[in-house]
Amino acid sequence: MFTLQCALLTKSKTSKEPVIQIHFISDEYEETKRIPSSLFESKDLLMILADLSKKEDPSMRFISTNRTEEIMEVNGKSNSWSEGWVVYVNDEKMDGIQMKRGIRVGPNDKIEIRYEAVERVFGRPTL
Repeated sequence: MFTLQCALLTKSKTSKEPVIQIHFISDEYEETKRIPSSLFESKDLLMILADLSKKEDPSMRFISTNRTEEIMEVNGKSNSWSEGWVVYVNDEKMDGIQMKRGIRVGPNDKIEIRYEAVERVFGRPTL
């Protein structure tokens, strides 16, 4: 499972700075990342993930087609025919088409990317 959760964290007792918390979880890996954000700013989830991947913090691979974008691997944990990385925004499952179109997230959104059981049709996950 890979969690991206937006929250307000306290830097000092008097100032609060909004951050996007990214919590990566699978059966082999767990880590939390924090990305500074503005309270009223929304960012494209795929761009956030691509930026982290570019820095290899953590290392990620994606598969991209004309219509879809899918996370294929995080820190060496790859999708298989029965398990894969699944994106949830505010507890709603997102598919590869929505990822390609862009999913805007902000400090009040709950984003999770979990490594879990999936059903595939011709290699693509089904909802």
